[in-house]
Amino acid sequence: MRCFAHQDREAVGTCRACNKGLCPACVNDLGHSISCRGDCERKAHTMNAQVAQSAVVFSTQRRNRFFGPAFFVAMGVGFILFASDGKWGLNLGTVMGGGFVLFGIILGGLGHRYAKELADKA
Repeated sequence: MRCFAHQDREAVGTCRACNKGLCPACVNDLGHSISCRGDCERKAHTMNAQVAQSAVVFSTQRRNRFFGPAFFVAMGVGFILFASDGKWGLNLGTVMGGGFVLFGIILGGLGHRYAKELADKA
């Protein structure tokens, strides 16, 4: 690959922001990546900040993936218990509670499957 600005020189890498080939004279080392000088520098810094933020969100999501399903299951059980009045019949509270429990189980299964797929890719 050739440098975008200097066609007679070999490129040492590509700009993170615009993906153009860069020679040693054009490259700007940002520590985390390389970029063209000027506007591409700001874009590359922004992209790196977004990647870092995504890593934080991903690690938090991995730890907290059980809270949502557990909340829905607990709310469903609460609805069922408070709506039953000591008798086990179908009423609005038991149907809603069953829906919450079912949704919590499905949400937990999907979250587990998603986390497993991400772990397999890593």
